[in-house]
Amino acid sequence: MVLSLAQFLSLSQDESVQIIDTRIDAEFLQGYIPGSIHVALDEIKTLNALKIIEQDCPIILVCDQGTEEILIKRFELLGYTQVKGYLQGGFSTWSAAGEKIDLIIEVEVDELAMDIPFDEYLMILDIRTEEAYDKAHIKDSINLPLIEFGDPGAMSELDEHFNIYLIDDLGKQLLLAASVLKKQGIHNIRIVQDGWDAVEFLKNKFTIVASPKKDANSDPFLDN
Repeated sequence: MVLSLAQFLSLSQDESVQIIDTRIDAEFLQGYIPGSIHVALDEIKTLNALKIIEQDCPIILVCDQGTEEILIKRFELLGYTQVKGYLQGGFSTWSAAGEKIDLIIEVEVDELAMDIPFDEYLMILDIRTEEAYDKAHIKDSINLPLIEFGDPGAMSELDEHFNIYLIDDLGKQLLLAASVLKKQGIHNIRIVQDGWDAVEFLKNKFTIVASPKKDANSDPFLDN
């Protein structure tokens, strides 16, 4: 299942093939193969729940040396039986060959706070669960839970003219979300380091609000 660069390039030309990069966050932030999705080694189990990648999807891997066999076994245990192999030498092989790379920008939370008043196209995309978002969120932010990323229709309102800042709970799933969005053609993205945890630490710099409580007994037709 070892793939030479030529074999990897050939497979990646097929639009049905998904490239998954399991390197650590710090390495992925330094550059990655365009179109690949970042899934941390200990987050592979979340793929089934998120349904971002179908189980019968052909997969090729970019990973750290020594993790290849355990990765393939984990995917197979989750029902992903179409793992075609991994790039020999990992991302270093790709980079050394001068192939094109992509980048995701990470910013600290205070940079977001400074940009909000001055950027009319700024969009805060909060990917936490609806329940967490309803309890507290930055005013005017948009909630799109990560579990909805597998639905192309859920992203229909996202547009390239927005400057999108991504927030999750602790920052652990931001690269997954950002790489999925970039694969969908939405490139003007920044991830907020440490996610909502960082926002709460500097909450005096933001306007934090809760969603209006939903009345289970209300009738939307009578309310009108």
